[in-house]
Amino acid sequence: MTSLRFAILGKSQLAAQRCQAIARHAGSQIARTWSTDQATAFDEAGWQAALDPQQVDAVILALPPRLAADASIRALKAGIHVLSELPGGLTVEDIINLRQAERESEAVLKFGCSLRYHESVRAAADLVHANPYGDLLTARAVYGHAGYPGADARENGILLGHGIHMLDLLHLFCGPFESVKAMQPDGPDRGANLFAILKAGSGTLAQLHASATSWRQTFRLELGYEDGYVWLDGHLPGLEQYGPEMLIHATLSRGPDGTPLPNPHETVSEFTRIHFADEELGEFVDAMAGHAPLRHGTSHQAFDAMNIAQRICAATETWA
Repeated sequence: MTSLRFAILGKSQLAAQRCQAIARHAGSQIARTWSTDQATAFDEAGWQAALDPQQVDAVILALPPRLAADASIRALKAGIHVLSELPGGLTVEDIINLRQAERESEAVLKFGCSLRYHESVRAAADLVHANPYGDLLTARAVYGHAGYPGADARENGILLGHGIHMLDLLHLFCGPFESVKAMQPDGPDRGANLFAILKAGSGTLAQLHASATSWRQTFRLELGYEDGYVWLDGHLPGLEQYGPEMLIHATLSRGPDGTPLPNPHETVSEFTRIHFADEELGEFVDAMAGHAPLRHGTSHQAFDAMNIAQRICAATETWA
């Protein structure tokens, strides 16, 4: 069997883990790599050489959003499968253009929604799918980093450069949002913090705080239901600074008269390892082979995340 030939454009911690997954996959190999600086300097001939379908079957993109959308479209037009890190572009229009290129190509377009593959997230999704707690009433999300996690976040703001991954999880659990309110501080570093309040069509209210000044690094998603709650706290891999990856859930207790009692008994599960890159690659390869459609990281999911991110930015006010 011929191995799938991957090209890597750009560099990131997530891309490094994807490269390791490719090395572990018996039917895949890395054929060529290009740095962000090299990709930035490509002229038309350079792009054609880098994305030559005679040499490359699929590409992993770890490029800044300002480059990622164009690179993805070029690859799709060449018939090359694409796995691009979220957000994959700078605007909703970028994602719309990517979806158009996807429809016109026989290649697969996948976005790196890596948090969806974490064991705590999957366990939480399986848990609430059975609907043991009734309707989802509220969601509170905090994704806080000590400083900007990278140049993209510094350039484009913490929401697009980091918080968009939490927005993707909010979509996973809460569904599409209809109403948005947002606020961020004044000043030259106003992109370092953002608060947003969202309302889903189901009536669920959600709150998001994305921060680059969270000196105690925090990843937390609190889901409040009619008859219980589910919390996701901390995440791995390679991000132990966020604390252990935990799933906490509880069913509401009631007194003899039916009154809700505070602090019900909790079930706590801790996860010490996650092989998101192997699972992500397996799903990507299956989709390329036509064995199964994508479940995570679809262009529709990327559109939902980018659309709400752009609406949040448009709704942002400054402090009076």
